[in-house]
Amino acid sequence: MLRKTLWIFAIAGTVVGSANAQAPSLLQPPALWWELLASVLFGLVGIVLAMVGYKVFEWITPFSVADELQRNHNIAVAIVVAAIIVGICLMMAAVIR
Repeated sequence: MLRKTLWIFAIAGTVVGSANAQAPSLLQPPALWWELLASVLFGLVGIVLAMVGYKVFEWITPFSVADELQRNHNIAVAIVVAAIIVGICLMMAAVIR
């Protein structure tokens, strides 16, 4: 069974490779520097949106999140803040895909 599966993948790879070799230049992927620029821009937008999400979370809470974290060293608030930031980042990653 494994041998048959590897054979099918080898044939598919050969067919796809030959099809890509004959593809017109308009269908080729963009240059590497465009991909790097897009990654940097998406990263910066993601960081800004995560900060905005944290500020909104801090705004809607009835207490000062910064005071709880800095003065009282409240671990529960730190865990909730971390969960909020991770949740925001997961939503942004889903939107980018």
